[in-house]
Amino acid sequence: LDVAMTWPVAPSMPCSLLLITTLLSPLLPEILPSLLPNPVVCAKHILPGRVWNLTSSNFEHDTQASTGATTGDWFVKFYAPWCGHCKALAPQWEKLAKELKKKVMVAQVDVTRNRMLGQRFGITGFPTLILFTKGKMYKYSGIRTAGKMKEFALGGYVQTNSENVPPELPSWEVFMFKILAVYEELREKSSAASLGFIAFIGACLAALSVLFHILLCNCMRSKKRVQIREHAEKKKKKDD
Repeated sequence: LDVAMTWPVAPSMPCSLLLITTLLSPLLPEILPSLLPNPVVCAKHILPGRVWNLTSSNFEHDTQASTGATTGDWFVKFYAPWCGHCKALAPQWEKLAKELKKKVMVAQVDVTRNRMLGQRFGITGFPTLILFTKGKMYKYSGIRTAGKMKEFALGGYVQTNSENVPPELPSWEVFMFKILAVYEELREKSSAASLGFIAFIGACLAALSVLFHILLCNCMRSKKRVQIREHAEKKKKKDD
């Protein structure tokens, strides 16, 4: 059975960006380079016959999955380094890349390092194999041998249901995922003091959220009281 997984849900309110950027301002000199767009490698340098590594930075540029434009068909493996099924599939995936040389590009995405792609394509288990062709995507669920996967990539996919390629994530959600990635990197590499500071930031965010909720409730109650008072005064004048 494939490994099930759950991704953290990105905040639905862009206003949370203001709180995070304000509280993270002391760390901006360190994290800003990670938040800037990474340079992409031109697709013309992709070598047919080899498994190409895709990331959040170069995925759309190289595959043009949303438009199905000029870079041809792509068969992509979404995996995690710790996944036993993914490790078992690796030799067959390499073999597939050689057999599909100049016909279909074979690539892979480490979802643990590219969570935005996992979120975008709804990856919930490893490995997930998806063929991208002409703006559509087809998920492969057959036997994971080079021969069977080759048949699927060269036309067998038409016998399965297609899905529209989901659009790229909105910019604010991309920013949130980058913040999350920076946080995890700092958590792994930083000292206990820095971890304490990060914990303090988390506590501040929680406190601000509670405070905002309390203020919002108070405002709503005050508005309701004013409306009740005005209604009572209008009724009293009407009775007089």
